Amino acid sequence: MTRPHPAPFLPRFGVGGVSPVDPRRVARIMLALAFGGIAGLAGGMPPRALAQAPAPAATPRPVTTTGQEDRLSQAQLEQLLAPIALYPDTLLMQVLMAATYPLEVVQAKRWLGQGQNASLRGDALVQALDAQSWDPSVKSLVPFPDVLTLMNDQLEWTQQVGDAVLGQQEDVMNAVQVLRGRAQANGALQSGPQQTVTVTQNVAAPPAAGAAAPAVAPPAQVITIAPTQPDTVYVPAYDPGVVYGSWPYPQYPPAYYPPPVGWGLGSALLTGMAFAGGAAIVGSLWGWGNANWGGGDININADRYNNINRNRTSNISGNTWRHDASHRHGVAYRNDEVRNRVGATRSGAGTGDRAQAREQFRGRVDQAQRGEGIGNRAGAGDRPGAGDRPGLGDRGPAGGDRRPGADRPGAGD
Repeated sequence: MTRPHPAPFLPRFGVGGVSPVDPRRVARIMLALAFGGIAGLAGGMPPRALAQAPAPAATPRPVTTTGQEDRLSQAQLEQLLAPIALYPDTLLMQVLMAATYPLEVVQAKRWLGQGQNASLRGDALVQALDAQSWDPSVKSLVPFPDVLTLMNDQLEWTQQVGDAVLGQQEDVMNAVQVLRGRAQANGALQSGPQQTVTVTQNVAAPPAAGAAAPAVAPPAQVITIAPTQPDTVYVPAYDPGVVYGSWPYPQYPPAYYPPPVGWGLGSALLTGMAFAGGAAIVGSLWGWGNANWGGGDININADRYNNINRNRTSNISGNTWRHDASHRHGVAYRNDEVRNRVGATRSGAGTGDRAQAREQFRGRVDQAQRGEGIGNRAGAGDRPGAGDRPGLGDRGPAGGDRRPGADRPGAGD
C-alpha cells in the first residue's frame, strides 16, 4: 500500500463563493508577499499547496505494502512484471519460483563468476551444480547468466516479484496474460525463428468458496510462448514502454532494465522486441516447471525436481509447486499470513520490527556475496521481524532505470 499524498489545499469559501473579508488576514498576505514570505501563508501551509504553477508530473509510486496488507493492485503487478512477462513460459516460471529465494540467487550469481564455472555446459554444468544446495529453480537459471545477473543486480525488484508470487500467485499469472495480450495487440509479440506464440481460449478454474476476488481478473484468452527451436532458448530484450503500447497507469510506469551492452542490439529496441544469441537447453534443468494458466499456479514434474535436488534430505511429492522455506535463509516474508501458509517459523522480534529485518537482509546479502554458507545454520527459515519486507526500494535509481520503488528512499519503510 502506498503512502497517501498530502490532501490538496482547498480554500474555504463563504456565501456565494466569496471568501469573507478578514482585515488581519489581508494584512498578513500583503506583508508576506512584500517580503517573499509565501511559506508563512495559511498558517504554515507548504508552498506547493499555494503555488499557482502547474503541478509536476506524478512520480512512480513504489510497489510496496505495509503491515499486514499484502495485496498489490493490478497496476502495481503489471508495473512489476512488465520486464519479464514476455519471457518463454518455462523460463518465466523458473524466474518466478527463484525470486522467492533471493539470497540463493545472489549465491548463484557469485558462483557463476568463480573460476571456470561460466564456461561449463551440459552434463559438466549439471555435475558441478550437484554440490550446491540451492533450490532447483535457482540452479535452472544458471544456464541463463544474463537473467541471473538481472535478478542479482536488481535485488529489491527480485524480492518484490517473489513476494508477489507468494502472496498473490493467481494475480501474478493473470497479470502476465494481460501484459502479453497488450503486447500482442500492439504488434510486438509474434511468432518467429526464436519463439512460437500460441493463443487459446482461457478455461479458468472456479474460485474457491469464500476466496477473495482476484486483483486481476482472469483474461479471456491464454497466450503461451515457447522456443521455436527445441534445443535453444532465446531470451527477449525489450523496452516495456515500447512493446506494450500506451501504458494505462501513468502513476505506475513499467520498470525497464536494459540488456547488457555486449548484446549489440543497436536500435532494435526502439521498435519492439529483440533477441541476442540463444542459450542451449540443458535437458535436466529445463522443462520441469510449467505454467498452469487456467489454475493460476505452477505445475512441476516432481521426479525431475527431486533429481535436480538430489542432495536434499527428503523428496517432494505432488505436481503443484510449493515454496520451500528452508531455501529462504531468514529473509523476511511480507506478513504473518504468507509465512504461515508456506510453513515458515520465526523467532525473536515481533512483526513491527522492520528496521531490524531490513538490516538482517542486508547482512545476509553481504554474507552471500562473500561466499559464506548462509544455508549452513540452524533455523534457516526462521527470522525476527516477521511481517515486513526488508528494505525494498532503498537504493535510488541508476542509469535511468524505471524501477518500482525507486522514486523515494526506503520504499519498504
